[in-house]
Order: sequence, then C-alpha cells, then structure tokens
Amino acid sequence: MFSNSKKVALLLATGVLLSTSFGGTTALADTTSTNTGNDTAVSTATNNQNDSENQVVKDTNTTVGNTSTDDSSTTNTNGAKTNGSTAATSATTKVQSVQDIDLSAVRSAMLAELNSLRAQNGLSTLTSVGVLNAYAQTRTDSFTSTGVDDHAGWNSANMYPYYLDAEENIAQMPFTMLGTTDPTVIAQKITAEFYNEYYDPQPNYGHRKNMLNPYINYVGIGVSVGSNGMVYFSQEMGNDAEAHSRYAASDLYSYYLTNENDYANVSQYNLVDSKRKNADYKARDGYAVADVRGGVTTKNAPVSVYDRYGNKTDLVLAANTSWSSDIIAIMDNSFYYHVSNNGFVLADDVTPWASFLAGTVVTATNNAMIYTDSGLATGTRVPAGTMWKTDRRSTNAYTGVKMYRVGTNAWLMKTDLTGA
Repeated sequence: MFSNSKKVALLLATGVLLSTSFGGTTALADTTSTNTGNDTAVSTATNNQNDSENQVVKDTNTTVGNTSTDDSSTTNTNGAKTNGSTAATSATTKVQSVQDIDLSAVRSAMLAELNSLRAQNGLSTLTSVGVLNAYAQTRTDSFTSTGVDDHAGWNSANMYPYYLDAEENIAQMPFTMLGTTDPTVIAQKITAEFYNEYYDPQPNYGHRKNMLNPYINYVGIGVSVGSNGMVYFSQEMGNDAEAHSRYAASDLYSYYLTNENDYANVSQYNLVDSKRKNADYKARDGYAVADVRGGVTTKNAPVSVYDRYGNKTDLVLAANTSWSSDIIAIMDNSFYYHVSNNGFVLADDVTPWASFLAGTVVTATNNAMIYTDSGLATGTRVPAGTMWKTDRRSTNAYTGVKMYRVGTNAWLMKTDLTGA
C-alpha cells in the first residue's frame, strides 16, 4: 500500500497519542506537544475484529502542534501468600499508604528512567530545569482537584523560555494500582505505560513519541498525591531558543507530522523487551520490529506467508480476508506484517489498518463518496450531515488519503468528515 519510502517514514517516526477513559474509575494519562516557532503470538483476526481492553486505566493525548499522554497501574495486596492461604499482616508492620510516597524521590527516579530509555535508543539526555519542574508540579497539583482531563489548562507559554517544541505527558493512577511506595518501581511503571499505552483505547504511541523525541533537550517532572488516593504525574518537555535553533525546520516538521501515524517507531526498552520471549519480537542483524495495533486485509488474490527470516512458506492467506497484527518487521529493508507465530506477510501484498478507533463517530461534511476495501470509488454517496461509527483507519492506496471504515467494504475519506 505504501511505497518503501513512505513505509520508512511511517516506521521511523512515532505517532501522537489520543485516548479516552474506560468505564470505571482509574488511572489516566495524557500527552501534549506543541511546535511553536508484548509478546503475544498473533493469530487470525476474523473480518471486522475489534480489540477491546478491560483494564482500568486510561490514556489520552491531544495534539496542539503535537501532544500526548499516558498512565498505568497494578494492584496492591497487603499480606503474604503462604501455602495457599493469606497470612495476616503483622500488627507491628506499618501498612503503606499513598501518603508514604517520597514525591521528590519519585521525580528523580522518573527523570533517571526517562533518560535511561533515551540512552537505550541512542538519544541525548534531557536536562532537568527549574522552570519546567515548577510548571510540571503546578500541573499535577491542579489535578488533585480536577483530575487529568485531556490537557485542559495546559499552556506552553507557561514554560518560557523552554516553550519551543513543547510537549506534555500526564497521568493519574490510584495508589492501589501502583501497589508500592518504591520510587524506582513507580517510575518504571509510569514509563512502561507511557511506552506501551496498553490502557489507552486509542493507542497510537504518542507518549513514546514524546519521550523519544530527538529534538527535545529539557524536561521538568511533577508528582502529586490527592486526598482520594490518586497519584498524578507530569512530564513537561521543551526547548529554549538556542536549543531550538540547532534543528532544521524541515526536520522538525517531518517529525511532528506523525499525528496520524498508526505505527510505533523502531525502538527498544529493556523493561518491555525482557518480557518478549518469542524470536518474532527480538531484533537482530537485518531484522527490526515496530509495534502496531491493528491488522491487514489481503487484496483480491491469495497472499504468501513468510517466516521470520523472510523465507516463503507453504502457507497462504485467502484473498479478501482480515488478520490481526501487532508488529511490523523490517527484514533486510523489506517490510512485513506479523500475522501469526513465525508468520509474516509482505506489506505490499496487503492493506494495513488501525483498530483503535472502534466506536468513534464521524460526520459527513458533504455528500461523501463510499470507497471499497481496495480504495476504489463505488459511485454511492452518504448524505451530508449523517453520522457514522467507525472501527478502522487506513490509507487509500491510490490517493494517499486517510480513510475511515463505516461498514463492510465501505470507507469514507477523512477530507469528507469531521470528528476523524
């Protein structure tokens, strides 16, 4: 569907995250950025399969220039498990509470974990500065009364002089989900969730993009605790004029044009990668992977399946069938989608789609043409002002325009829609 050059751009740039909350209460995260001046084997995805997650965490990300947000959580149990029964906590043992968290230590640990992640990907260390730390703390302090809400109130002007190329990652998590007061563990959990976006219903890797932004030099971190047991986190990133001047405008522009990228960049993170045991997910010479949440649809002919070394197998996927995918593999500069254990299909043989939009409502701004799965106009139109639920996003192979699926073999162009 994409030329190799377009696929390279998709794979080497990160996306901007947008997410909404799950039912139930919980942890949330948001990311915002502004340019001023798992190791599961993937099996067949039956047609129209939509992924749903039952976790109690929410990530959200808005793009103002570019933004993203995220959060994560784990459960906490008091008492030890012995021979299948729960032992009572000793009366002399102090039960940890959210008020026992050393906020200063968590801020330091978050900075260290963030820079560790960047170092693993060959990126420069972010410098902590007082202006950004103060603003980050102001942000999280405000969340104790409002909660995290799609970057409401965020203003990069408050980050001056580090307001250029500004972005924000924010999150909230209940202490019961953090399950610890250990600053290092808390920092790792937050960073891993920003990286994975497992709890975001629209996970397009914006948090990861912000943390791995090669054009950012400074950061501030805030951590606050609410009376309701919620813990709030913020990463405020940006540049001053001198740092901003080091980068060509064309480079920045290219990097920030990722808000509709449904794929992750090629990256690594030891905490995440250590859980990936299957060889399909492990980088090696001539082989790298990038995360994706969605799938592929075969075109009008059977599609050959390849192994993780790019060798064609005897397996084929039937024409016009859909299959889930969780990674894109780059084998000796050729691009493949992962569709099963040790099973890949060439990117040029299929039409990829993102699945995280399930339930999103779009509205036709005119009498919009309906297109087929193959990107061809059907001659049938939907009336202006009509509203449609969408479950997939893709790109028209002929026009390069983003498309939203509103029915079986029925797609509308983004340029004909609002809410997309």
